This record gives sequence, C-alpha cells and structure tokens, in this order.
Amino acid sequence: MTASDSSPSPSVSSSAVVSFPGKNPEALPARASLENLRKQAKTLLKQRRASLTPGDDPPTLSGAQHELARRYGFVSWPQLVAHFKPADPADRVRREGGRVWIDGVPRLAWGRATDLTYLGALEAAFVGSDRPLDLTQLMGDSGLCFRLRWARENEPLRWCGSGPVGEWPEERAALNAATGYVFDWRYGHDTAGGAERVAAEIDAGRPILAYAIKHDVSLIYGYEDAGRRVVVRDYWATDDPHVMPIEDLTAITGWLTAIDPPAPRADAVRAGLALAIERWHEPTQPSEKSPEPHYHYGPNAYREWISDLRRAEPMTDEQRGNLYFLNGWTYCVLRTGRHDHAAKYLRANAGHLPADAAPHLEAAAACYDRAARRLGKWDAADPTFGFVKQKPADGWTVETRQREIALLEDLHALDAEAIGHLEQALVTDPAG
Repeated sequence: MTASDSSPSPSVSSSAVVSFPGKNPEALPARASLENLRKQAKTLLKQRRASLTPGDDPPTLSGAQHELARRYGFVSWPQLVAHFKPADPADRVRREGGRVWIDGVPRLAWGRATDLTYLGALEAAFVGSDRPLDLTQLMGDSGLCFRLRWARENEPLRWCGSGPVGEWPEERAALNAATGYVFDWRYGHDTAGGAERVAAEIDAGRPILAYAIKHDVSLIYGYEDAGRRVVVRDYWATDDPHVMPIEDLTAITGWLTAIDPPAPRADAVRAGLALAIERWHEPTQPSEKSPEPHYHYGPNAYREWISDLRRAEPMTDEQRGNLYFLNGWTYCVLRTGRHDHAAKYLRANAGHLPADAAPHLEAAAACYDRAARRLGKWDAADPTFGFVKQKPADGWTVETRQREIALLEDLHALDAEAIGHLEQALVTDPAG
C-alpha cells in the first residue's frame, strides 16, 4: 500500500500535462504514497498560479488534485485516495474442507529464515499483506542487528538459550511502533479456553505469535475444528502444514491488537540506533525469575563468551555440549546481524537523519563491512562455529576454539568502533 516518506515519485511540470488529462494516463508508480501525491498536487497548484494570466479563474487545490488524479487514470481525486486505503486483513483468509487459514504465509525453517525466530515469524506473518515487512528494517529498527547478549547460569554451570533471542520487551516495543503492527505479549503457558479467540483472530486475518513445538517463536496462521486444532508455521516442523491440538502448544504469546500507521522513518531509525547503543552499554542483568542466568551485553558479553571458551576443556561432556550449542547459535545470530544487515540498514536509512549524521553512519557501516569480510563465507566444512543443529560436539577441539576466540576478539574491536560512530551520529541529531 503506502510507501515510506522517501519513496520516489514522478516530478510534476506544466509541460507534462496533456490537453485532456486522463486520455493517456501515466502509470501510478508501484511505490507511490498518498503523502507524495498530495505534495505533487500542491506543486501543481503553485505552477498553475505562476502561469495564471489576466482573466483566468484562480486555480484551486481541488482542481489540481482532480487533474493529477486524471493524469494517473482515476476519474476523481477521491477515487485516487481510496486506492491507498489499507486492504481488509480478512481478505487474505481462505476456507476449505474445514480448515481456515491466512493465505501467503511462508514456511519457517532453520537456514531459510533468520535464526532470530521472533523476527522470522514477524516477517512471515505479513508476507502477502498490503503492508509487508522487510527483514533488514526489522533488524535495525529493533537494534538487534547490532546487539550481542550472552546468558550463563553459574550454579550449576550452564548456558541459557534465551541469550540470543530477540523478543525482549524493549525490542518488541520498538517494533510495535516502527511497524504499526501492535502485539500484546503474554508469557503465560495456559492455552485452555483459547480456541474461540484463535478462531476469531484468524477469521479477521490476524496472525498470532506463539511458542508451538519448542521455545522458538512460531506463527499460528490457521485453525480447524473451531480453533481446537491450530495450523502453525514453526522452525521445528517437518510437515507442511503443521497442525496440532491447541493444548499441545508451548504457549500463545502475541496477540495482534492494532494495525496502526507505522512510525515516521526518522523516529524509527533514531529509536533503533538509540536502543543499539543502550544495549551495548547495558550492565549485566540477572534474570527476573531467579538470580540466574545472568545476561551479559556488548563488551561484557564478548569477554564472558571468550572466557567460557578458554575454560571449556576441563568441563564435563554435558557442560561442554551445552556451551557448544549456545556458542554456535549465538554466533549464528551475531553473524546474521553483522554480515547481512547492519551496514545495509545504516546506508538505506541514513537519509532519515540530519546530513551531519551521514559521515558517522557511513563510518559505522564501513566497520560492519570489515566485520563481514572478517566473517567471510560460512563454510559447512569448517568446524569453526559449526552448524550446531547438525553437528555433534565431538570435533570441537581446543584448536577450533582458539580460532573462534581470535574471531570474536576481532569482532569485539569492530563492534566497539562502530558503536562509537553511531553515538556520534545521534549526537549530531537534535531530535536524538
């Protein structure tokens, strides 16, 4: 539907107006926005006033709007405005053979969607809608492509899988605002009595975030038997579609409560970068549920992670296997952000901040370019940060961990330099 404020739009000039507007209409640009068209109409009005000759009726804004609408093949300005009204989400709902589902929702699977399962599920939820989401934009607006977190419990010694995840309150709030898709998150595991609400939400075209098979974010996008069986997209599912009793869900976590206009891009970019900087400097945080695990961010995360790799050898097999898994998964999430999205996001959104911020954003992007080169291609044959979901820990040698430590030390230095440039970028922004 609508595009961002920076969406390109055709220029308006008096020489471009044909004698009978609408006879040979121009194509409406695919990324045209109603705001840009309103600006075009005002520009056209100024041109008409500038070319006004004695005896002519003074031009009006409504007349300029009508002329512009005819140029693009619409019979009137109200019809052009109606073209930009959001589609009803229920238009995506399909029904067949006792099953109801939202059409166009892609599969989720390791290796084909981001390992930040919250963002993977969120992106998938609105594929095929009139307002789809872009993964790079989600990564940056949440600050997650710049973040590192390492979670460890000390008594007993073990590492927590919640470390790399993205569905923390601050990140969720940032994306609620940036996307306009407002989810109410709940961590309760009671799914009893939810069938009726699930059916009502899917009937209205509103996908539901959940933990289905495990504690990785998945998506309820359909139902059977009045909601007592749910159709889900899940990273661990091997069948397509995956249908399960609602009571077998791990939890229903995110209900879509509003579809609002997304925040202005300038506000969303500032908020994402500010959250990235805040997370980098975040002190070590204990879990709310108990004194353990402790969550380490930014420099502390790098130091604790490297320290754990250095002391892995005398650990028990169980401890080393647990560390191996979190070592690989945390790296996978870090790599996705730094290699695939960080520099791309900064360059794509630099125009939304003041011009004085641009050199600092480019300097930060250059740091992430260097990080991407240091990361290189992820070779499946290389045991360094191996594909932990497919490989056992048997081949995780001291030499391999030394290579991992050297890589993390280099990434730490590049991350620190990049965050310094992002801080300077926001200092130059009076609104930041």
